[in-house]
Amino acid sequence: MNPEESVRTKRSASASDDTIGTSTKAASVVVALGGWALGMYTGFNLLVPLVASTVVWLAGKRLFSAPKQIMLPAFCVQAGHLVWFVLGMAISRQLLGASLIDIVLLSIGLTWLGMRPGRVALYVLTIYQLLSLPYTLLQFSQTDFGSPQNKVLLVHCIWRCLALFYMVRMYYRMGKPERS
Repeated sequence: MNPEESVRTKRSASASDDTIGTSTKAASVVVALGGWALGMYTGFNLLVPLVASTVVWLAGKRLFSAPKQIMLPAFCVQAGHLVWFVLGMAISRQLLGASLIDIVLLSIGLTWLGMRPGRVALYVLTIYQLLSLPYTLLQFSQTDFGSPQNKVLLVHCIWRCLALFYMVRMYYRMGKPERS
């Protein structure tokens, strides 16, 4: 390789790095602005599952063994959602509400995922989230924009989507499924 080709190769490599860097920076700014807007709109409703997910993440980094670290993001998002359900039920003092179903199913699924991370636990939690998300979206679409219920349901929708994203990610990190 002559020196001119070497310079040209370095220049083309650095040009693509600048493009990637610029698009990454732009995406970061957009995501930051979106997060800020979401936080301003939903207020305290976003804070509870966010803090709960963060606390579970920090505890999970220390408590879960290295092989179980693969399930930590999916576990944390759903555990934060579970804490929010429990807190909401405790504050509202409605112990026999619709949230009880979510609490029971999430508790069972997360216990299963935490003790034996695998595809079956992942499938159960994914099916639960896939069945819950359309119902939550329907409720969200029927509430008035800016109402407290609208803000709560928006956070529920986001947390369910995050849970699905991290479960799909975990599934692919575990490897492709075995063929029968």
